[in-house]
Amino acid sequence: MRRLLPTFRLLALVALAGSSARCGGGESREEPAEPAATPTPAPALRVVALTDLQGYLEPCGCSQNMLGGIDRFAARVRALQAEAPTLFVAAGDLFFGPEAHGGPTAEDAARWRGETIRDVLGGLGLAAVAPGAEDLAHPAALAVLMEDAAFPLLGVAPEPGGADADDTEEGAPDVTLTPTSLATVGDRTIGILGVTPGAGDLPGAARAAAESLRAQGATLVVALVSGDRRLARDVLAASDAALVVQGGIGRADAMPPSREGSGWIVHGGRQGQGVLVADLHRPGAEGEATDLSAWSVEVDAASLDEEIASLTERLRGWEAEGRTGPAIDRQRARLAALEAERAGLAPPPFPAEGPAFEGRWIALGDDAPKDAAVGERLRTLDRRINAHNREAFAERRPPEVTAGRAGYVGSASCQSCHGEAYAWWQGTPHGRAYATLTELDKEFHLDCVGCHVTGYERPGGSTVTWNLEGALVNVGCETCHGPGSLHVRAPTAHALPAEAPESLCVSCHNEEHSTGFVYAGYSAMLRAPGHGLPSARAATDETAE
Repeated sequence: MRRLLPTFRLLALVALAGSSARCGGGESREEPAEPAATPTPAPALRVVALTDLQGYLEPCGCSQNMLGGIDRFAARVRALQAEAPTLFVAAGDLFFGPEAHGGPTAEDAARWRGETIRDVLGGLGLAAVAPGAEDLAHPAALAVLMEDAAFPLLGVAPEPGGADADDTEEGAPDVTLTPTSLATVGDRTIGILGVTPGAGDLPGAARAAAESLRAQGATLVVALVSGDRRLARDVLAASDAALVVQGGIGRADAMPPSREGSGWIVHGGRQGQGVLVADLHRPGAEGEATDLSAWSVEVDAASLDEEIASLTERLRGWEAEGRTGPAIDRQRARLAALEAERAGLAPPPFPAEGPAFEGRWIALGDDAPKDAAVGERLRTLDRRINAHNREAFAERRPPEVTAGRAGYVGSASCQSCHGEAYAWWQGTPHGRAYATLTELDKEFHLDCVGCHVTGYERPGGSTVTWNLEGALVNVGCETCHGPGSLHVRAPTAHALPAEAPESLCVSCHNEEHSTGFVYAGYSAMLRAPGHGLPSARAATDETAE
């Protein structure tokens, strides 16, 4: 919810607006000149956070301006660290996440990706991580990855004998986590505690951990929480931390800072699509912290815009009905007050005294600079995984075709009857899909190939290495219309679907790979002469006649 103006200010706005204000914003007027902004000094402490990376190294590049990339992340973090004393932390799943596709797994490739994440983030000075449920579900692999890690995994444990002390899931991963860690940033000693998924009194354990950190000389406590917002609030209240970095929720979008008492909760989305930054000015000073975040103002503005649009539409309806009277006048005055509040929204000036906080999320799009050394490591990893998978899955075959069912024959088999459509398809992105992988040394990557070939892991289809020398390379006709062996033999008796359903398209054109996908628009783009539209040849013949 947006932050409300103080009551006296809102009443003053209503009085100034008066009952003569008209629907749609009233009389036009000159906006007052904005005062010169007081420059914000460098923070006493900058917290850079990464949440729910989920083993993600870089976007697939199938759409324009896809966010993320650990090479972009590294470049941005280094720039932020050069500006202010910085603590770099992470919460939520770091190494593992939900699989993008079914089919075979490659433990070696997963380990190499994890090592890349570990080494790159360690090289950026990552201070600590509170791992998520998916990381903890791979205890053996996690233990191997952490052997050479430059940062600890944090997680408090409830005191034995509590009400829920024995309420643990049978077979739960046995991963040793350290409750706390101390970090020196500039001239400050920062205490870091971690809370991970588990049973028992986690807020109580967080309280004890915070007390221990302060006893060891920590002047400020930061909590890393892998869990829901309720747990984050409870941990913040129990530990009296200055900041809670919340992961473990898998939410795609970053969440604007939430003030809870004297502290803040922040979440930076998932998969490293941006960098979460929390700047603390005069931490520990007396008084309530001033929120300098433009991010918070944007949230308030969006809420006001929605409220203004709704009330404007209702007033227009009432005016069209000819309704008048004091009740309508009050709604007009309310609209004018909302518009005045909206026009006045801006981050407050930097306070002369007392603490201040500024949270922001920096998107890592196509224009974000990249760390060249990290980028080269990613390319080396791509080639290594490619070579490994080509050999490891060389003998993998697709399931057999059940007797009487259709199998895959390849798009070239369609050419004799659908030559016009076949020629058009060859020039589409679908017709060139596999080349986009070979150019990047990713044609044998398990999280890529399934969306760039035909019949992947289906009966009589392709695998990561099988049937990819010609017939089923690229996203062919049978991807959308189904396997065509029976149709080729008897076209009339075995007709194929004319269009692909949306459910099929979004198996690849989802938020992970196709950020601007809209089924109706994409379907229209796939209509061409001989493919959903009348044949150009037939139209030419009719014109000649």
